[in-house]
Amino acid sequence: MLIMLHHPNLVSLCGYCAEGAEMLLVYEYLPHGSLEDHLCDLPPNKEALDWNTQVKIAVGAAKGLAYLYDVVNPPDIYRDLKSANVLLDNDFNPKLSDFGPTKLGLVGDKTHVSTRVVGTYGYCAPDYAMSGKLTGVVLLELITGKRVFDFSKKLGKQNLISWEEVHSIG
Repeated sequence: MLIMLHHPNLVSLCGYCAEGAEMLLVYEYLPHGSLEDHLCDLPPNKEALDWNTQVKIAVGAAKGLAYLYDVVNPPDIYRDLKSANVLLDNDFNPKLSDFGPTKLGLVGDKTHVSTRVVGTYGYCAPDYAMSGKLTGVVLLELITGKRVFDFSKKLGKQNLISWEEVHSIG
């Protein structure tokens, strides 16, 4: 699937190797790692992302998703949007990666894709787990710099979307 997808905000597949039971995918090198590397548990010598860079990353990731949903036919449903899957190039341009859980959408009068819940714990919003409708919390994670789910916090403070402090932002 990645061979057919070309967008500045999607990681590029450079090549692959399939020898016997061994398979290897080769992607472009993205020197700034993942968005997660710049948000959570930063070492004292590493600065948090500035606001303009955060906005640039959010807009770029949204453009990548829009391409998958609006341009690709049939649309690709990207089902594991999380900060670890948003990779950053030299200029902090975001590129969506890890298309393993992606599912091809339906076209025409078929408007619903029946699918089991997939993705990473904490990034799957409770309303999606219950309804199957996709939502995300990466933008909230980007704005707050907090992990979406943090077991080191006390009960009631582990899930970012349930924190009282988050609800008072704005």
